[in-house]
This record gives sequence, C-alpha cells and structure tokens, in this order.
Amino acid sequence: MLVQLISYTAEPEKTIAAAAKLCYSDAHIETLLDGLTPEKTAAFLQRLSDVGHASPIEHASFTFGIEGVSRTFLAQVTRHRIASFSVQSQRYVATASPVSACRASAMCVWRISATSSRLRSRPSPRRRRSSSTR
Repeated sequence: MLVQLISYTAEPEKTIAAAAKLCYSDAHIETLLDGLTPEKTAAFLQRLSDVGHASPIEHASFTFGIEGVSRTFLAQVTRHRIASFSVQSQRYVATASPVSACRASAMCVWRISATSSRLRSRPSPRRRRSSSTR
C-alpha cells in the first residue's frame, strides 16, 4: 500500500480559529484574520473544545492519494462517509492483469472531526417476526 499526502490546509489551527471567530465575534470577512495571533488562535480552539462546538474544525482538510488497497477496504471506508472520495474506476481504467483488478487507487479528503461518531456504523434495524410465524 502506498499513501501520499497530496495537499493540506496550510495553517489548520488558524483556519479553525477564523471560523470560530466568525461564529463568536462581530468580525467581518475582510478583517477575519486580523489580530489572530497564536495566543488568540489557541484561545479560540480552547473555547471550541470547552463548549463542544465542532463544526469549525471541519474547515481543516488533508488530501491523501492511496494505492494498493482492496475493494473491500474501499467499500467499508466509503460506507462510513468520514471523508470525500474519488476512486479509480474498474469500468474505465484497463488493468494489466486480473490480480491488479483486486487492488484499488483512491483519493481521499479527510476532514478533521472532533468526535468519532462518524466512524461508527449504524446497526441495521432488526426485523420483527410477524405473529403468524411465531
């Protein structure tokens, strides 16, 4: 498996703090980054943590290219929607051998999340038996 970082938010903490500043101050877009020192950035991040406000954290992102993973892996990771995905098509991309058709390439954008609730799969609802089958 090959994993390569393709792009990322240059200053993720400052980006998150700017989003928080927009939520909690009368700042305007043109002046949003003004005065956002490392100390104030840390204070905004601490405030987000204290109040449980997670949405500004999603403004930071990291894009990875991944090669050599199984289609089973891709089916599971895309099922949970913890990222945005672009997957190499088996339909439009010719493979050199049948073995390579079992390996996949993908580009994934992971957004940092403050909670792991997106990682949990939802259990399928249990089917009730009808009274006639009891």
